Amino acid sequence: MLSAQLITIGTEIVSGEVVNTNASWLSTRLERVGVRVLTHLSVRDQRQEIAQALAFAKAPLVFVTGGLGPTSDDITRDCMAIHTGVPLDFDNQVWTDLKALYEKRALTLREAHRWQCHFPRGAEKLNNSAGTALGFKQTLGVQQYFVLPGPPRELAAIFEEEVIPRLKAAKEGGAKWVRWTCLGVPESEVAEKVEAIIAGREIEVGYRAQVPYVKVKLNLKPDQMSLVSEIEAALGSWIVAHGEQDLAEEFLKAWPDPQLEVVDLITDVGLLDRLFAARASLEKSGIQVPQIKFRNDGGAADSYGLRTSAAGEELVTEVRSSKGSSTERRTLPYKLPLNSERGKRSAAEWAIWTALCAVRARDSQP
Repeated sequence: MLSAQLITIGTEIVSGEVVNTNASWLSTRLERVGVRVLTHLSVRDQRQEIAQALAFAKAPLVFVTGGLGPTSDDITRDCMAIHTGVPLDFDNQVWTDLKALYEKRALTLREAHRWQCHFPRGAEKLNNSAGTALGFKQTLGVQQYFVLPGPPRELAAIFEEEVIPRLKAAKEGGAKWVRWTCLGVPESEVAEKVEAIIAGREIEVGYRAQVPYVKVKLNLKPDQMSLVSEIEAALGSWIVAHGEQDLAEEFLKAWPDPQLEVVDLITDVGLLDRLFAARASLEKSGIQVPQIKFRNDGGAADSYGLRTSAAGEELVTEVRSSKGSSTERRTLPYKLPLNSERGKRSAAEWAIWTALCAVRARDSQP
C-alpha cells in the first residue's frame, strides 16, 4: 500500500491563528483512494524549518501545501528546488497565461506575481482551475512530491483534477480500503466477528466507535477480496452502510416526494443539522433532493414526512410518504436517556435509519 506524509507550510498554522483543515481534508481523501497517511508536520515560513521537514519525510509520497503565493514569505518553490538539487526556471507560458487571466478579470497584475511563474527544473505543473498559483509535482529518487497551494478551495481543485488521476495510475492493482458502518452493536462484538475471519493474515484493520455507529475498515489486497463476503455474512444486519455512504444522504435520495416535513421533538437541532448537511452535500453534487420543512412545535405532520417523539424512554419514529406510513418504537442501545446529549445524537441517527428502512421497504413492494 502506498504511504504518504503531509507537510503544511505557514506561520499562521503553527501559531494557531489558522486551523489546519487542509491536513484533515487531504488525509481523508488520500485514505479513500488507498493511500496510507503516516504523519502530519506543520512548519513556519522559515527556510531552515522547511528544509528539516522535507529531510524528515521519507514516504514514497510527500504532500507539501502552502507558500506558493507572490509575497516574500512564499518560499516553498525555492525550498523545493534546493531540496531536490535543481535550479528554479521562469516559465514564460505561465506568465502569459497569468496576464491573460488578470486582463479577463480586470485585475492589476503586479511584478511580484512573476514569482508564481518559477518552478524547479523538470517539475510537472499541475493546473489550478480555482486560482492563480499552479501546483507542481517533482520526483527525487523513489519519492514523489506533490506541492499544492494553501487556500483550501484551490488545494481541493488541484487534488481532485490533477493529483487523483496520477495516484490511481500509480496504485493500479494495489491494496484498497473496504469500509462498513454498523449500527446497534458494541465495538467489541464487531471486532470479535471480524478478527475471527482475518486471524493469521497480515491485514490492516481499524475500528472506530462514533455514537451510535461502529466504523470498520480493512485494507485488502486483490487476492483477499473474497473475505468481503465472509465479513458481511458475519456482521449481517448490523451493517447499515458500505464505503463512504451517509445514511442521511441515502434517505434524502430515497424519499419519494418533492417535500419532506420533519417534526422533531427529541433531538433539538440534531436531526435538522444532519438532514440539511446531507441536502447541501447532495445539491453540490447535482443530485435533486426534496425540500425540507422543519417543525418542533409538537403538532402532527401536515404533509408527507418524518416525526420523532418519545413514549417514556422509547424513541417513536413515524414515517409517512405517498407510498404509505409506518411507526416504530425503540429503546436506544445501552438505555441511553433520550434527554442526554448522547441520547439525542443517537436518536437522530436511529430516526434516519428507521425512515430509510421504511422507504426502502415500500420501494421493494410490488
